[in-house]
Amino acid sequence: MSGLGTLATLGLELALQSEAYRRRRRELARERRERRRELLARLAEEERREREKLLERLAATRARAGAAGVATGSSFDAVLRGLEQRSAREIEADRTRFAARLRDVEDLYRRRARRDLLARSERWLGRADGLLRGLVRRRSLLD
Repeated sequence: MSGLGTLATLGLELALQSEAYRRRRRELARERRERRRELLARLAEEERREREKLLERLAATRARAGAAGVATGSSFDAVLRGLEQRSAREIEADRTRFAARLRDVEDLYRRRARRDLLARSERWLGRADGLLRGLVRRRSLLD
């Protein structure tokens, strides 16, 4: 009967640990979503600032060119395109940094989930091994 009690205790522990594991996975998923949201918000803010800087640079360039009397022509258009291209490169660099940060976040949470699963598996393998050894010892014909 002792073996059944141990088995029932093990089953209860397994159920409690499984629920704790599911809770931990939900918590990790929530944290991961929150980090992604933060990164997306930061990227959007950086892009908004870069667009504002572009508009300010374009306005300042137009004002200087207008004051100098050269606010038209292909060379002036080339200057404006250059400013726009510079801004586009900055935005692209921000997006590249964002993608790298996002990969880092995904890798971090993937490693954490894997580590939790491995720790859980090792715990239960040890307990199951102990239970089986206990049952085998109790059922010995020599005792």
